[in-house]
Amino acid sequence: MKLRDLLAGVEITKATPGVLDFEVEGLSEDSREDLTGKAFVCLVGERSDGHNYISAAMKQGAKVIICQRAPEEENIPYVLTPSTRRADALMWSTFYGDPAKALKVLAVTGTNGKTTITYMLKSILEEMGKKVGVIGTIRNMIADVEVESTMTTPMPKQLYGLLARMRDAEVEYLVMEASSHALDYEKLAAITPEIGIFTNLTPEHLDYHGNMMQYAAAKAKLFKISKISVINADDSYGKYMYEHAGGEKYTFSKDSIYADFTAHNIEGHGIKGSEYDLVSENEAIHIECSIPGAFSVSNSLAAAVAARLCGASCKDVALAMRRLGGVSGRMEKVPLSADFTVIIDYAHTPDALENVLKTVRAFKTPEQRLVALFGCGGDRDKTKRPIMGGIAAAMADFTVITSDNSRTEDPHAIIEDILKGVPEGSEYKVIENRTQALIWAVENAYKDDIIVVAGKGHENYEITAEGKHPFSEKEIIMKAYEARN
Repeated sequence: MKLRDLLAGVEITKATPGVLDFEVEGLSEDSREDLTGKAFVCLVGERSDGHNYISAAMKQGAKVIICQRAPEEENIPYVLTPSTRRADALMWSTFYGDPAKALKVLAVTGTNGKTTITYMLKSILEEMGKKVGVIGTIRNMIADVEVESTMTTPMPKQLYGLLARMRDAEVEYLVMEASSHALDYEKLAAITPEIGIFTNLTPEHLDYHGNMMQYAAAKAKLFKISKISVINADDSYGKYMYEHAGGEKYTFSKDSIYADFTAHNIEGHGIKGSEYDLVSENEAIHIECSIPGAFSVSNSLAAAVAARLCGASCKDVALAMRRLGGVSGRMEKVPLSADFTVIIDYAHTPDALENVLKTVRAFKTPEQRLVALFGCGGDRDKTKRPIMGGIAAAMADFTVITSDNSRTEDPHAIIEDILKGVPEGSEYKVIENRTQALIWAVENAYKDDIIVVAGKGHENYEITAEGKHPFSEKEIIMKAYEARN
């Protein structure tokens, strides 16, 4: 492939004479690979700058350098572009034959609710008889075939390669999570979503974005490129997303009658979920959702609205929502024949933890005890740790504070940060080892307790300074219950 063809759509500010006519065999962002005949792309990240590895890439056989800054060494063929991140996405898309053009893409962004909404949409689209792909936090799927997932939104090489596989498998719809990092890094540069969906925005990833406005600006990039935007009007950042949307735009709300789509007659059924009427100017659909909580009303509203805008019938929406049993690690009840209940949820932000605890408090009886077990991730936003400690202490009757993917940080130091937000006199116990914490919670559960295990959700691993190792909360809880009996 000629380099000029691989660079289709990429803004070029300068290039070594004749370089665009080079024949290249592909591209890479890793200077440690065999780069013979390939273009080396200098990605600029939080901790690393590909421009520092130009010499190493040339020694590995790189034919040309794609960069934001011209190489200091002479006689190195290069192409200069304003953003190598954007160029990388566009080049990988071209390399795989622009697969997004063969797919109808529905992309979901926001702090919380992305995974749940993608699986609700998958359920509705399959009710319509469509072949659906999924890219997200829990797993990637090509119809019913599971594909390994390493991050919410994969790197361009993996992302566009996966889209090509979906195209080749004749997938019609792709529902995907669009993380703020992915949008900021322009991973979706070669994708024009049919629909972009905004869930909510609460403090997270501020160690990367710096402040909430920069975080919001990263999320808003999705709505600038989407043909249709579906915005949560109940969120304080909904207006911002609406104002930055480029195409058609619609709002949904469970609290206001002034949105385009609203939830009326909401009835909560505790752990069994809720039901309501989705009302728009021309119709009403009765929605039954088995996932409990007010946030599940918002999530199901978003999915139902997006599906209707895709052409799903009212019947398809209602049937699919009724049949959806739940989503892994999202208010998931562990199957125990016990006189107490254990719920696993992915809540790992202050807002998500508050929502899940508020949901349980809303349906538990005064006699029931609410126990919260959680930790905070290492090498991530430290500001949320004391906030989450305060939320757990205020909303749970008893709290177990433990580890959660401590990564390279000292787990004890993370817990100390959490404890700064726990008021004196609060009922809590610190057990640094998460396995031991889970076992202790099960062994010491009272009759009718509701134990919320927050933070890891669907994850089947734990990341510590020693690396990543298998870790299933569900298995640990079930074995602890067997041992208790």
